[in-house]
Amino acid sequence: MGKFDQRAEEFGMLMGAHDSARRVEDLPLDWLMPDPGNPRTHFDEAELAELAASIEARGVLQPIIVGPKNGDGKHVIRMGERRYRASLAAGKKTIPAIIEAGEGGDTLADQIVENDQRAGLSTKELALGVERMLGEGKSQAEIATALGRSKQFVSLYAAYGEMEPYLRDAIDKAPIRVLYDLHRAARTHPLEVRAFVGEFGDKGVTLAEGSKFVASLKALADNAPSPAKTEPASAPVNATPTVAKGRGGRAASYVQASPLKVMIAGRAGRLVLPDRVRVVFDDGEEGEVASTDLSFG
Repeated sequence: MGKFDQRAEEFGMLMGAHDSARRVEDLPLDWLMPDPGNPRTHFDEAELAELAASIEARGVLQPIIVGPKNGDGKHVIRMGERRYRASLAAGKKTIPAIIEAGEGGDTLADQIVENDQRAGLSTKELALGVERMLGEGKSQAEIATALGRSKQFVSLYAAYGEMEPYLRDAIDKAPIRVLYDLHRAARTHPLEVRAFVGEFGDKGVTLAEGSKFVASLKALADNAPSPAKTEPASAPVNATPTVAKGRGGRAASYVQASPLKVMIAGRAGRLVLPDRVRVVFDDGEEGEVASTDLSFG
């Protein structure tokens, strides 16, 4: 059993301890409100419908946890929003609850564990949860301990807050391991990574596809020849680059004669390009691309 599963199991035991040590009350549903800070932001309608059917038939078998009444006279739900929503859908008027006094310990960490135990959080929900815990001043080591996860696990999600917007937007289209590796690869291959992510579409990318692409970038860096020094051309060279689509794989190392004609000391010839060239775009962005990806006009 992994540490996270152990943490989840311990949480389940703790819930049982709460049931026996604290009084369970049937609270009116209109006395309750969801926690706006709940790390779960998406609730699957089909799963809620199934839970509502179960609650209609058997009731809520495990009490939810709520805080004391706030200034608006509402109990904020600390754990159990899915049961609360399903109870509303089932037409229930009350729900068994335990009122937990004070701050209730590390509520955010417990919400992450409890939510993921019952119905797995999405990658984005986990990433935002870790980001919030970092924002509260917790270290990655402290977060790992609180969640019962490894430091390596937390570091993957902690990188989310440092990613470029286009990578953050792809959070639910790729495994977190892939996004982490792309985030690192983008430091040296920004154009290639952006083009690769742009191909995700609705389908997204698998771990195998992402790992293969990152490996191809490493191969390019390892095999790229040193740029050769050339004499200045007698005429300006205009190149319009087209960034290659990322999944094709371009790890070959070679040079090629381009269509660009040059004159050097009265002799005509063609410019020979290395495997990779540096390009300055008209919009001011610059980056390294494969010479095979260039089109000339």
